[in-house]
Amino acid sequence: MLSDIKMKLNSKSARLGTAVASIFLSLVLLLGLAGGCKTADDTENEDDTPVVTEVSYPLTVTDQLGRTVTIQSEPQTIVSLSPSNTETIYAMGLEDKLVGVTTYCNYPEAAADKPKVGGFSTVDVEAVTAIGPDIILASNLHESTVIPQLEQLGLTVIAISPDNLEEVISSIELIGKCLNQVEKANSLVDGMQTRIDAVTAKVKNLSDSQKPRVLYIVWHEPLMSVGSTAFITGLITAAGSVSITADSVEAYPTISLETVLGANPQVIVVGTGMGSGADAPLIFMQDEPRLAAIDARINGNIYSINTDLIGRTGPRIVDALEQLAQMLHPEIFGAFSG
Repeated sequence: MLSDIKMKLNSKSARLGTAVASIFLSLVLLLGLAGGCKTADDTENEDDTPVVTEVSYPLTVTDQLGRTVTIQSEPQTIVSLSPSNTETIYAMGLEDKLVGVTTYCNYPEAAADKPKVGGFSTVDVEAVTAIGPDIILASNLHESTVIPQLEQLGLTVIAISPDNLEEVISSIELIGKCLNQVEKANSLVDGMQTRIDAVTAKVKNLSDSQKPRVLYIVWHEPLMSVGSTAFITGLITAAGSVSITADSVEAYPTISLETVLGANPQVIVVGTGMGSGADAPLIFMQDEPRLAAIDARINGNIYSINTDLIGRTGPRIVDALEQLAQMLHPEIFGAFSG
């Protein structure tokens, strides 16, 4: 269970004051804008560069592991080696090109009907080879073994490995470019960025005292949280709060009950919904007698969030951010309804 949690978890903000009337009018005239008029020189100097929505092949890109990859022709068939990549393909409406996924790719439900090429960390290279996709979307989990094996077989692999919200946006743009689907990718990320900005704009001016102390629980046996390099820590920050384990150099540090008592978190968020005993960490945090005196327990501020939602760096990560914002700042975003 714990290894699965670590594996799945290891499975890029806002796009003229009033002047004296005579000065403003002078500026307008100088710019040649009065009455909507433009000179011939203005027209010639305008940037008429069109927005590029189609790419040409061969196409050379740098993936999110810093690798330079050349795609010889527009991909027609795709294999996804991570749930987040699968969700991105569906969100872009490209599921007809998706010819292979992992056994962990369970969203949307239709993904379950796609041919399987092994687990997230246990990719069946032979199964991928048998399909012979035009492009494979991998992750950092596959860097040392799977990607080299697939490339040695002549297959094209792009690694998608975002570390924060900004890089999630960039990863979707990269996928859109690789697949010659720039317009679809832009449409998706525009919607996501609007929602991200709606959250961050409301919390950016909060004082330190207005940012609640948060404990995120990955698992309870042993008690495990998120450190400075964990993606979830960045989400907590973006939602206007402070993780009590943010200073840990480990991505997923093991902590003691004494640490929790000493930090006295005001809010506890528990990742649930994965495998057998999915709700066990939540029940532990709600019922453990030694935690009865912490603020989060006293005020009833213990919440659960679906691990698939908050642990996958795809389009639904914005859903996770919005849910966190409600849990951490109900006074701004309204109470979280679960």
